[in-house]
Amino acid sequence: MITFKILLLTSITLCTGAKAAVTAASVLKQKQYYLPYQDAREAVIQAEDLLSTGGRLHLNGRESKVDEIFLKYKYDELAKGFRDTDHNPAGMHFFKAKPMIERSKVFHFLQQMPKGAVLHTHTSATVSSKWVVQNLFRMPGLLRCVTKDGVSVLSFRRMPEKHKCVTQYVSVNEERSRSASAAEYDRALEKLINLYTPTPELEYTSINRVWKKFQNMFSTISDVLLYIPAFRTYHWQMMEEMYNDNIMYAEVRMNFYELYDISGRTFPAERCITELIATIRQFKQQHPDFLGIKIIVSPHRNAEPDEMRKRYDTFKKYHSMYPKELIGFDLVGQEDTGKPLHNFVSVLHDLPKTAKFFFHAGETNWFGASTDYNLLDAILLNTTRIGHGYALMKHPVLWNAAKARDIAVEVSPISNQVLNLVWDLRNHPGALFLAQNVPMVICNDDPGFWGAKGLSYDFYYAIMSLAPNNAGLKTLKQLVWNSVKYSTFEPGERQRAYALLQKKWDHFIDDVLKGVVV
Repeated sequence: MITFKILLLTSITLCTGAKAAVTAASVLKQKQYYLPYQDAREAVIQAEDLLSTGGRLHLNGRESKVDEIFLKYKYDELAKGFRDTDHNPAGMHFFKAKPMIERSKVFHFLQQMPKGAVLHTHTSATVSSKWVVQNLFRMPGLLRCVTKDGVSVLSFRRMPEKHKCVTQYVSVNEERSRSASAAEYDRALEKLINLYTPTPELEYTSINRVWKKFQNMFSTISDVLLYIPAFRTYHWQMMEEMYNDNIMYAEVRMNFYELYDISGRTFPAERCITELIATIRQFKQQHPDFLGIKIIVSPHRNAEPDEMRKRYDTFKKYHSMYPKELIGFDLVGQEDTGKPLHNFVSVLHDLPKTAKFFFHAGETNWFGASTDYNLLDAILLNTTRIGHGYALMKHPVLWNAAKARDIAVEVSPISNQVLNLVWDLRNHPGALFLAQNVPMVICNDDPGFWGAKGLSYDFYYAIMSLAPNNAGLKTLKQLVWNSVKYSTFEPGERQRAYALLQKKWDHFIDDVLKGVVV
């Protein structure tokens, strides 16, 4: 016999807190303070399982049967990947793994699973690039010019100086008609708004290099989306892609600019809000089980303090006009090269009581730099959620504060990989969030810019890469329910959302048991 009492109780108390320690203590008491090695080992494993996200969730009998089905799919795929690392999507870059993921039974299961809400996505990069090319880029009147930095800018305007182009506008449709292959021409256009490459390790050798192309893609498409007909059809498609992936609600990041029409008339930025509200209302009328969209206004973090003050004041003005639709404020852009949140503390005061902060923070590999201390300032500024929070686990005081204050981290696995924070998503800090039950939700960030749709791809990596091998339906269900818990629904809205989610979930469970799913 070997005594494990002190070691076991100390480690479990440190890792899981008093409740789990009491559980372990009761086990020890039953063993008269002595544990055989295997019992001590099992007690620690059980304590870790209880601590993890979904660890204390109860599955009913039907859910338990579905859990067995899902885990069979998962174990089969993991075993195949263990035997052959070239066929292990859980450990591969998304651009290389995507074809395998799309053949996966796990992925097909996740596509059919209700996913609740997506709480971190940027509207101008949400819709799939292929749809954009086949629809918006074929609209009559689309023109293209090139800036001094070689960035193609697409627009329906006829004022190239507005975009500081060094070339005249040319008609996209005329270029397509003159090209040897219209399909090849469209593929070239799609490359302007999609980061995909078969060799990301060669093309994106540094984080700044991939971010430069990433930000150029916003420059390419942004003016297209301000053209009123394109604005309407694009945001309708955004909701279609969410709805088709079993997402029932979204909180989106966007900014407001003047819209324009084909005659060249421009309309105040408020028109963006009214157009989007009208589009959402029409979509909900046709899809009564879609609960809508709320907006987080998100100017770029490289603005000077005076300019940021103007944007913040504009947000507060619009929020007073549309308090139910415009719910909060954030700063976007690459944190490593952008201004730190600390620079704007004197600006970001007098937040209306009906609005909230949702700060991007810690989207970096640095430790102890101004970038990761955005996490500190975000928490001190009382952020409601943390966007990305990739560096959070390097700061024990901060992640404990996030856990104690129930501040959810918006985890976007594929985004963090594609934008060069991590190659193998099994090494993503989201694994620690899951292991410690740090509040978190699964998000997709900018799926249209890397060939994804909805949340299913990110959920795939969450359950196959971030979660332990034995994590199944409990973990998935907790993550789905978290998306409603950490949303900004008002009490009545939240009650309705939970009821609708439960109804969809029960229907999904029935379909799996009937063999309809996968």
